[in-house]
Amino acid sequence: MEKISYLIYMIAALTVGLAGSSVYIEYRRAQRTKLHHGKKNYRYRTVRKVAVLIASKDGEQTIALAVRAARKNRYPVYVVSDGSIDKTAQAAREAGATVLALRKNVGKPTALHRAYKHFKLSNQYDAIAILDDDVVIEKDFIKQSRKVMDRDCAISVGKNITDWPDHKKWNVWLASRAYTYWAYQITMRYIQSTYNVMNCISGSNSLYRTEVLDKVLKKNTPYIVDDTFWTLETHRLNLGTIKYAPRARAWLQDPTTFRDWYKQNLRWMWGTFQGILGHKIGTEKNKFHLTYIALMIDWLVYIFSAPLTIYIIWQAGIHNLFIELLLLMAGYSVWVIAASIGLKRPRLILFLPAIVVVDFIFRWIMVHSFIKALRYPTVEACVWDSPKRFSIQVAPRGA
Repeated sequence: MEKISYLIYMIAALTVGLAGSSVYIEYRRAQRTKLHHGKKNYRYRTVRKVAVLIASKDGEQTIALAVRAARKNRYPVYVVSDGSIDKTAQAAREAGATVLALRKNVGKPTALHRAYKHFKLSNQYDAIAILDDDVVIEKDFIKQSRKVMDRDCAISVGKNITDWPDHKKWNVWLASRAYTYWAYQITMRYIQSTYNVMNCISGSNSLYRTEVLDKVLKKNTPYIVDDTFWTLETHRLNLGTIKYAPRARAWLQDPTTFRDWYKQNLRWMWGTFQGILGHKIGTEKNKFHLTYIALMIDWLVYIFSAPLTIYIIWQAGIHNLFIELLLLMAGYSVWVIAASIGLKRPRLILFLPAIVVVDFIFRWIMVHSFIKALRYPTVEACVWDSPKRFSIQVAPRGA
């Protein structure tokens, strides 16, 4: 048992170390690029003309603010209403977007594909920022995304920040998601970006070269998560690097109830495992496949550490229960305190016990989603119900 515990701590330490080294490597890489600018044969041309594309299904409450925020970037905004039965199309037009209204709900990736072809975006632009209809990007989002999109880069991935307004400041699910985004992006996303082995992207706020969308944006996406398919196809077809743009900040609406939180995470992980099975991860001897195998081993350790932890606490006896739980909380507290400082949300510390419980529940979701992927390795239509949104009249703090 002690050996497994040490293994868990070693993986955590290795992750932190890799994240720190990734920041240094990216800095050195940027310096070399400046010194040797113009001395390399690049894959793509410099990105100059950009547009924003948003797919929305019944997004009347949020689409106007999303469009207005996108337009502050000073680029054209296109919206496709995916069979909405509310006033999504009208709200988007009034906010300044060019709108395509579909009569039938066909699912996000199919709707995006139809709008992409209908507006002939590939012929007009070098890159397209694809956003969700409840995402509020900051006014320099595209500028920051373009900065990291060098001439070998296929996709630039924005930074996720949970919109956690004061009227929902004690919501457990927003608190846990705010923490999760911070912890994931400051470690795994930095590491994967540095070594070009990113296995998932922010489908809600990323910038794609049109040459890439021409190849990966399909009428029918076989997985329940469209951006999983786009990411894996980018690697499979060797279309270029996928890079993280930490200064391209986007504020996201996340689930506010257990039901919505569970369903969304289940869908995300189901799509992840569909991608692993469908793209036969582990069957090729290249950097992406090998690092993905290492990531899956890390997942196994993460999942089985939950019952192991419970067993250790049980074996310690009821008389040591308080001390054992205190030790468990202490381990998490280092990360939660760091997150509260990084996010400038001191109240996050008060959610420490809830974050621990949510983290344990997520391990079961991973098991549940794996089983679901085995039963349903593909989908006929990439259609799902989004979590319930809350109406916002002004942009989140910082946006």
